[in-house]
Amino acid sequence: MTHGPDAVHELVEDSGWSYPVSVRRLEREHALANVQLDERGNSIMLAELLSGADVDRFESREDLDRKLRPVFEAERKERATGVIGRLKRSLLGRW
Repeated sequence: MTHGPDAVHELVEDSGWSYPVSVRRLEREHALANVQLDERGNSIMLAELLSGADVDRFESREDLDRKLRPVFEAERKERATGVIGRLKRSLLGRW
């Protein structure tokens, strides 16, 4: 299964669209679609992902990758920290 910006690009392709593509159009048609964050299967709704990006449109596949890769990375890091933080709280709560 594709993940990261490739998953968003796949939505564009599956819709039969060509670039440029507006964020508004993506949100209107695929807001509730889950896109994979990583190869482990973590996912996020497209609307939530796009709300974290200060973007109006994607001019090309490369533009989509350049603009969304940092958003995907930030979300992955936040979730990884969340898991570690929960583990630490669980362990420290025992002592």
